[in-house]
Amino acid sequence: MKQFYTTVILVFSLQFCYGQIEFEENVVFDGRSDNYYSEGPQSAYSVDIDGDGDNDIVSGGGAWITWLENLDGLGTFGEAQLVSSSSANAISPQSVYAIDIDNDGDIDVLSASSGDDKIAWYENIDGQGTFGNQQVITINADGASSVFASDLDGDGDIDVISASIFDDKIAWYENMDGQGSFGPQNVISTNTDEAMSVYSSDIDGDGDMDILSASRNDNKIAWYENIDGLATFGTQQIITSNAEGALAVRSSDVDGDGDLDVFSASLDDNKIAWYENMDGQGAFGIQQIISTNADQVRDVSVSDIDGDGDMDVISTDSGDNTISWYENIDGLGSFSAQQIISKIVKQASSVLASDLDNDGDLDVISASYLDSKIAWYENIDSQGSFGIQNILTPRVTANDVFSIDVDNDGDLDIVTSSGNDGRISWFENTDGQGGFKTQHDITVSASFSLLSRFDFVTDLNNDGYVDFVSVSDNTKLIWYINVNGSGIFTEQIINELTVALPGYGYTSVDVSDLDNDGDLDLICAISGTARVVWYENIDGQGTFGGEQIISMENSSWDLFLEDLDLDGDKDIVMSINGINDRIVWYENMDGQGAFGSEVIITTEVDNCRSVFVEDLDGDGDMDILSASINDNKIAWYENIDGQGAFGNQQIISTIADRAKSVIAADLDQDGDTDVISTSVFDHKLAWYENVDGQGSFGVQQIVSTSNLFPDAVFAADFNNDGKLDLVTTSSNLEGKLVWYKNLSVASNEISGIVRLDIDMDGCSVSDEPISNVLMITDNGSDSFATFSLDNGIYQLFTNEGIFSTEISSQLPNYYVSNPTSQISNFTGVGNTDNVDFCIEPITIINDLNISIYPTIDEPRPGFNTTYQIVYNNMGTTQLSGSVAYEFDDSKLNFLSASEAITSQTTNTLNFDFTDLNPFETRTIDLEFNVFAPPTTNIDDELVATATINPVSGDETEEDNVFTLEQTVIGSYDPNDITVLEGDQIFIDEANKYLHYLIRFQNTGTASAINVRVDHVLDSKLDWTTMQLESLSHTGRVEITNETDVSFIFNNINLADSTNDEPNSHGFIAYKIKPKNDVEVGDIISGTADIFFDFNPAIITNTVSTEIVESLSVDQFNAQAIQVFPNPVKNQLEITSGQIIDHLTIVDINGRILKEIKLSNLEYSLDVSSLAKGVYFMEIYSGNSSSTKKFIKN
Repeated sequence: MKQFYTTVILVFSLQFCYGQIEFEENVVFDGRSDNYYSEGPQSAYSVDIDGDGDNDIVSGGGAWITWLENLDGLGTFGEAQLVSSSSANAISPQSVYAIDIDNDGDIDVLSASSGDDKIAWYENIDGQGTFGNQQVITINADGASSVFASDLDGDGDIDVISASIFDDKIAWYENMDGQGSFGPQNVISTNTDEAMSVYSSDIDGDGDMDILSASRNDNKIAWYENIDGLATFGTQQIITSNAEGALAVRSSDVDGDGDLDVFSASLDDNKIAWYENMDGQGAFGIQQIISTNADQVRDVSVSDIDGDGDMDVISTDSGDNTISWYENIDGLGSFSAQQIISKIVKQASSVLASDLDNDGDLDVISASYLDSKIAWYENIDSQGSFGIQNILTPRVTANDVFSIDVDNDGDLDIVTSSGNDGRISWFENTDGQGGFKTQHDITVSASFSLLSRFDFVTDLNNDGYVDFVSVSDNTKLIWYINVNGSGIFTEQIINELTVALPGYGYTSVDVSDLDNDGDLDLICAISGTARVVWYENIDGQGTFGGEQIISMENSSWDLFLEDLDLDGDKDIVMSINGINDRIVWYENMDGQGAFGSEVIITTEVDNCRSVFVEDLDGDGDMDILSASINDNKIAWYENIDGQGAFGNQQIISTIADRAKSVIAADLDQDGDTDVISTSVFDHKLAWYENVDGQGSFGVQQIVSTSNLFPDAVFAADFNNDGKLDLVTTSSNLEGKLVWYKNLSVASNEISGIVRLDIDMDGCSVSDEPISNVLMITDNGSDSFATFSLDNGIYQLFTNEGIFSTEISSQLPNYYVSNPTSQISNFTGVGNTDNVDFCIEPITIINDLNISIYPTIDEPRPGFNTTYQIVYNNMGTTQLSGSVAYEFDDSKLNFLSASEAITSQTTNTLNFDFTDLNPFETRTIDLEFNVFAPPTTNIDDELVATATINPVSGDETEEDNVFTLEQTVIGSYDPNDITVLEGDQIFIDEANKYLHYLIRFQNTGTASAINVRVDHVLDSKLDWTTMQLESLSHTGRVEITNETDVSFIFNNINLADSTNDEPNSHGFIAYKIKPKNDVEVGDIISGTADIFFDFNPAIITNTVSTEIVESLSVDQFNAQAIQVFPNPVKNQLEITSGQIIDHLTIVDINGRILKEIKLSNLEYSLDVSSLAKGVYFMEIYSGNSSSTKKFIKN
């Protein structure tokens, strides 16, 4: 059987096409899964956890204890892994340590958690990092803050030591059996006010392990002698009481005299200090300050950083976000000034040294709390020259993304900016193929929470390396200088605003050469003082001049710099949101940065978040793109004269739900510029093909909906294959960074524009494009079909072969197609063919039609019920007229209509319409309340009639009137299928449309993101006559094998009936004709399978319509009787195909009011004397009779 693939596109609600380009998703970071357990680390330790010969990392903080595997021994780490699922029982872990607790030769993990006062350990079961359940050592360490381990009692196994804040305890726990069975808590001291840190070493050189402590509230560093080597400890011996806010203590031989000295870090006096062990027996000298320049020191570590054989010092400064080291210059404890390793940590909490890349020197590891970061820094030369920060726990909540070669290695890296956590980061393309494995932060103090563009990636000092400009604390404009192109950045303040008030500060920044002197200047928008300004790069080296005001505008949002008037200098495009939303531009009048006044491009935007400038129509000048949130709109504006005179808004899409970002790039490699957008609420990354290279854009083609709340998008070739890929990011709290590999064209394309020669003067490009025209292409075995869009564009995506494209044979016979058909010959895929069609009327025809659909539910007494009137123009002329809707006001109360009512009586609604174009469809939604019993009862009949005028002169007057008959019900299945014509039609009516309605309702307990309705067309139906009348939600339709229909509604978030019953419904309305070879006795059946997300199908009822014989002479064909108008005021017209013998008029109570004897085919009945109400008319012909109901107004 021939395979048919149909895509149906309705102007009012439906847009879809088969994707011309396929994309492959590559997740760089996903906050829903990546490093989920690395929130807020407080402590880190490095040791070989998995026994593979390299050093891994253990960390604790937030709610988890995790470890990071060193995958290759070179510092390439895997994702954070929970040490144990039960480690989540450690509430707020403050300290971790790793050592062999159970003497089985592998490394186990210890933790101290302040939220549950717990010291615990986790067994490394297999020596490869598979950990057992949490084993509690104690729950009596109130506010446990630190844990350490050593053999305190000299029995050859490892005991545990703890410090706890709220009970001021230093305590130890004996490993009773050497296998991790611990004895009770042994308190060493409670004379430590807020004990913060504990450490163990042989302070007095007697061969056993003593204990050190740091306590914050009494500013003490102290030690406790192990008197007998069996863990009998002496009284507290104070080393100093001048470490204000003491947080950390360590020991090492810093002066090379063979005994252990002590080091401290104290928060409140910003001190890093050491204390000399004067006699090797624990008599300590005065505090020797290494540094007081550190701001809020939280941790200190001692290691030989520069490989010269003496002990250097590393520290964390949480106040100024710094990791530093201090060189032991002479090996005697004389230390150098601060040497900065990194300034891109936020509240650094822990620091240590370990050889992570197996090169024989010590690298540095840091843990920082506020940015949830574990990072390491390579000791490049083994002498303390450190490389870039390598983030092991990536985190992205970015609202902007860009791509450029940051590290000067010839491939494109990814750069992200986030206002949520102040980060500007770059992700290294490690293999030039899109292998983005490592995150590097440039800063963690940017404050562009509303940043919308990333064109502040720039080279400000003309050194050939990529720099960045950003904002810190809203008031500081900062330049991040790329040192020698290494990816390590230093910062320089360009300008600082003097007033810091709420709502005051920089809101956006961009970079361009505004004064044509060959270097890059800066342009910024400043809120609170209502101005847009620029700063001149005076010397081309990054020395900037003072503020130069361009505009006094307080609500500027997005900036773009481009030459709009072709005079060789950069002008400014800006979106302004506030009371008067608009897009404007400012002319660079002299090429020196003197700007003209505001020129409005459009006011037809509602909260425009993104503007982009590109030549969209191929005429050599720059046009403008916009994305606006509140009207869901992607649009463009033509630069008509190349001088900055812009045309009207041209809408590309209105189904980008809260459109956030828009760019332009040639995705399909056809030489013109396509459009790409992100939209937040429907999670879409989508693109729109520039079909003709002149700005006629195709349907929305979805690349992905997997990135929740996507913000920004950028196009770049990440894998060096010559095709533009896409990257998106989201700024929600989970965050996600994804790039999409462009797999190129996966099909061939036939596209064009369908126009209507409405003035009958011959086809030309000035003729209006028309929508909803069925286009079919066929190669004899495969057929593809689609409907033209509201801009007349159609797109067909085919496989290879010789295809003939034409307008469907269902085109009315008073039109002809020019051309009749067109041949396209495709070898392979990736080919395109442009085929335009023009429909020419051959006569003047008026042809309107109308239908009524009960859209949500059947009428039930006491409940509301809804209807949709669908009307369209199938003629050759534009028409204006009216729609009348008559209903039974004795049983229904009218509530509302979606269109303005021109006039209204008790039972009739009248609507006017103007300029209904050929092939155009419009709808009117109506809502009624069904009266409660006894006024309206179950099994009552409701009759509604819709009439579209003008009727006189219409080509098919019979379809200008539509009557819907319904039976009032008591309950119903909300998922059903009905055919409005009922269970029988006569054979002589088989050439008319059957009207089908499929209804669905989400009766679950949560919204349904996606809904799919599968429906098999009966083989007796002609699929080529199918016309979609209406859909409740935006969706798409696919038809395969001529019969298998799928109605697909993606990302509609259909409400559930429990929480939002009115919005839990949906429907599909279509009409279709039987095939012309149906016979009496044929039964046309249909059912539907309704899928809500991934749930099993809900199978509807089966609806059947039988083809029956027309009535014989002895039968009375009630269907052939016409009674009109109904409702009626004065004269009721009755026509019949058989002689009427007599009529009987009966009121609603069954009383006979009038009997009339006749022998006519037609009769005019005077009902003017009847009171208003419902009546029945019994019509007799021979031995047969029929009853008709009419309503008297």
